[in-house]
Amino acid sequence: MYKATKVLSILVLAGIAGLFHAEPRASAMSGAQAANSSQFEKFLTDRNIWGEDAFQVFASLDRWRGAGESSILVFTDKVVGGSKFETPEQAREKAAAMARTMNRANMKLSPEFASSYKAALARKTPALQVESARFMEDDSFRLQWKREEAEFLKKQLTMRAVVAAYGAPEKTTTEVVQALGDRRPAVLTISEYVGGMLKFVQSDLSPDPSIVDRVVLNVPAAAALVLASH
Repeated sequence: MYKATKVLSILVLAGIAGLFHAEPRASAMSGAQAANSSQFEKFLTDRNIWGEDAFQVFASLDRWRGAGESSILVFTDKVVGGSKFETPEQAREKAAAMARTMNRANMKLSPEFASSYKAALARKTPALQVESARFMEDDSFRLQWKREEAEFLKKQLTMRAVVAAYGAPEKTTTEVVQALGDRRPAVLTISEYVGGMLKFVQSDLSPDPSIVDRVVLNVPAAAALVLASH
């Protein structure tokens, strides 16, 4: 009886000790998440990466989120949805539904982004055009935002400049994208940051493959950071 009681006491004490050991681990996880959030914020406000028109897109991420888009592809002259539609009719229906949301007021931004985007959002510019378009790289039909002379991604942004500012990518992969017909496939080099929430893409079909062709942005993660929760 004494032995059993002693064993039970040891197990209870071990459990309590385990709780105390687990606490620093949880704190470390919170620190890692905070660091990720801080780096993501730095990326999303970096004017060496984005043209001024990108900040209007980021302030309107609820439109993309509401359309069910999990990612957007930010090019220098357009923003393209990540979802691929098999027919132009499907894409046109989605574009028409999204266009109806463009006149409503933007959601309130988180304080840090409201401050950083203030000048860009105060600019008097024509409305962004919502349309459906064929994405020539893989011949899919997608949603697209455009505006004449808009700049969403800096035109001469290189991966060398990104690495100089943020360090080496967390992950680098290669993807071959096959189009219809006899066109040569595109070979993409994809450099990931912030746990894959941002992907810088270079294409071997670009006149200068060292230039960043597009940035793929995780819509739910970016919207959760940029847009105020209430």
